[in-house]
Amino acid sequence: MIRRLPFLLLALLPVTAAAQAQPQAQVPPLGQTLSGRFLEGSWGLRLDGSVVMRFDLARTADGWTGGWVKPTSFASDGQRFGSIKMPAVERRADTGRSIGEWAEITFNDPRPGEEPDQFRIRLIAPDRAEMIYVGTGLPPFPLERVGEGALLGPFEEGKVYGPRAARSAATPPIQGPAQRPTTPQGPLVQGSATRPPPPEDAPVQGPPAMIGR
Repeated sequence: MIRRLPFLLLALLPVTAAAQAQPQAQVPPLGQTLSGRFLEGSWGLRLDGSVVMRFDLARTADGWTGGWVKPTSFASDGQRFGSIKMPAVERRADTGRSIGEWAEITFNDPRPGEEPDQFRIRLIAPDRAEMIYVGTGLPPFPLERVGEGALLGPFEEGKVYGPRAARSAATPPIQGPAQRPTTPQGPLVQGSATRPPPPEDAPVQGPPAMIGR
């Protein structure tokens, strides 16, 4: 047994050296995770059976890009959408990046003095995602996976789309420049609002502001 010990040690040396030579497992970047891969595709904000807007997400070498398909104009208080005017228009993202499990895409507004529209989207189920409109203070919007090129609508003239509990005949859509509402259930507001710069490291939102362009 003593004479065999050196041979056993020599036999183990190549195994030990090979084990030490194996590189340590690397944590895959977001694009190689399930969340990163399955977030790609088209996502729709569907209210009362109608797709109000659509986001198309695609991975890039260093982040994200995509498109935002929306009505020509609409009014919203962050929960309800009304005064919807078609046809649909598409805006292409100017920048995009990954923030943890979130895909952030930014659409610059060509109008002088207007803040960019910035959205953060993350996967919460195979066919479900949530979207944060950065800097508005609004709660996350639920998104569902839709087919590539899915059409917006259908829309009915004068109909307000959104939670039924939030609807009120006394608060019809307001046409005109954006205003900051006093409560989330206030009138629908059309236009845009000044927003603070978005946070750099987390999907934290700022003071309330309305969407509608």
